[in-house]
Amino acid sequence: MMTGQGIVYLVGAGPGDPKLLTIRALELMRVAEVVAYDELVPSQILSMVPAQAELLAVGRRHGHGKTGYRLHPMVLERARAGRIVVRLKSGDPLIFGRGAEEAEELAEAGIPFEIVPGVSAALGAAAYAGIPLTDRRYASQVTLATGHCAEGEVGNSRETLVLYMAAHRLAENLQQLIAQGRAPSTPAAYVAAATTPEQRVISGTLADLASRIPSDHRSDPALVIVGDVVALRERIQWFERMPLRSRRVLVGRARPGRSKIASQLRALGAQVMESPSVSVKELDDYSALDLALVQLDRFDGIVFGCAAGVDAVARRLNLLNLKLDRPAGIAVIAVGEEATETMERTGRSPTLRLNGACHDALAGSAPDLTRKHLLLIVAAQGRPNLQAELEALGATVEAVSAYRYAYEFAQLNECLPELIVLPSSSAAGLVLTGEAKTSLIGIPMLAIGPATEAAARDHRATNVAQCPTDNIESAVSSAIEMLGRRKPSDRKTLQREDGIPAWNR
Repeated sequence: MMTGQGIVYLVGAGPGDPKLLTIRALELMRVAEVVAYDELVPSQILSMVPAQAELLAVGRRHGHGKTGYRLHPMVLERARAGRIVVRLKSGDPLIFGRGAEEAEELAEAGIPFEIVPGVSAALGAAAYAGIPLTDRRYASQVTLATGHCAEGEVGNSRETLVLYMAAHRLAENLQQLIAQGRAPSTPAAYVAAATTPEQRVISGTLADLASRIPSDHRSDPALVIVGDVVALRERIQWFERMPLRSRRVLVGRARPGRSKIASQLRALGAQVMESPSVSVKELDDYSALDLALVQLDRFDGIVFGCAAGVDAVARRLNLLNLKLDRPAGIAVIAVGEEATETMERTGRSPTLRLNGACHDALAGSAPDLTRKHLLLIVAAQGRPNLQAELEALGATVEAVSAYRYAYEFAQLNECLPELIVLPSSSAAGLVLTGEAKTSLIGIPMLAIGPATEAAARDHRATNVAQCPTDNIESAVSSAIEMLGRRKPSDRKTLQREDGIPAWNR
C-alpha cells in the first residue's frame, strides 16, 4: 500500500468492447491498487484488471435508488489511505457519466485526480451499428440527450439525435419528437448492448420503432438514434456480418508473446481466450548452457527457435565476455519470425533464417544439414519436435536449456469454448492436462500439423481435425469453416477465481 496521499483516475471504459479501451485506460488498470467500477462496465473489461487489485462495485443504473453523495465514499476512503484508485466509468466520464460531479468532490477534498476520456456510448453504438452520426448528405449536426428527460425543442430534420437511457419511456419519447415536428417516417434505431457480442439493433421509424421492441428487452442498456443517417445502416453495417462474431475459441499456448492466430480470430469477431498464459523465468543452474557457449567451436551452428532463447543467450554471452561470432564459420540459425526479429534487435543478425519449426517450413528453407552438429537453444521443457525435424534433415542436435517457462491456466468453471485451436503438440499437451482436461477432451479441436493432432489424441481428445496445411492462414480458414457448421452454443460465463469472466483477456 502507498503512504501519503493517493490519486483517483476517472477513466472512461468505453461502450463495452475491450478493444475500444484507450492505451491510457489499460495502462492505469494494470497498475491500479483499487478499481471502482460502474455496473455497466462489462465483465470482459474487468477481467483485465490484475488479480491483486481490489475490485469495488460502486456504480448504479438509472432509477435504481437515490444516493446522498457525488463520489462513492469507498473511493474517497481508498484515496485518502494513499492508494491508486481507478474509477472506471462506462463510456466517457463526462458524457452523462456524472464525472464532473465526482471530479468536483475530489477537488474539494484536495485529492489529486486525472480524467481519462473514453469512447462514448453514442460513438460506439453508432459505429458498431453501421450508422454514421454525421453525413454531408443527411446530417450536419448531432445532439446527445437523455431519453428520460427529453423535452423542449431537440433539433431539425438535418440533425442526428441520440437518446441515452431511452428504453423505459421509448414510445413517449418518440411521440414527443413527432409532436415537435419530426416526420413519423423519420428512420430510427434501437441499439442495445452496443459493441458487445450481445449487441442487438432494431431499425424502424419514429412511428413504429417502439412497437418493434419486445417488452422484455426494455431493461437492457440501450441508445436510440434518430435521423436520416439511420437508413445508411442497411448498406454499411459490418459488426453483425463478422464471420466469427461472438463465437468462443480457446487458443492453446506453449510459448509467450503475441499469438497471430488469436489476433486474427479476434479480428473476425471471435471471443478468444489464450491458455495457458506463459511467462519466461530464469534457470536455477546455467552451467550446461555456459559450457556449451564456451565450447561453441564444437558446433557447426547454433539454432534459436524463439525470442526467449535469443535474449537468454545474449545475457549469458555478456556475463562470460564472449561474442556469438567468436568461433569462425559457425552458422547462427533463427527459426521463425520472432527469433529473427529479436536477434536483429539485439544486433546479432542470423546467418540463416528458417520460415518455421514444422516439417514443411524447415524442408522448404533449410540447407543440407547432413552430418552438421547443431546446438539447439530450448526451454527447460525442451523442444522435441523441432529437434526431431532437424535430425530428420540429417543434423546431429544437442539441445541445451537457456530458460524455463511458467504457466498460468485459465479457470474454466462453467463456461466452455466452442472450438479449441492447438498450434503445436506442446500446446496440446498443456491444454489437455490438469483440472480442465475432462471438460475439454470432447470439444471440437483444430490441430496444426500431424504431430499436434497425434498429441491431442494421445491425451484422449475425441474430436480433432487437422488443418489442410501447417500455417496460420489455414488454421484461421479452418476455424471459420468448423464454426460455420455449428450453431452458437448457449452463452455462459468463463470465470476467473474471483468470479470475473475471463473471455477476451
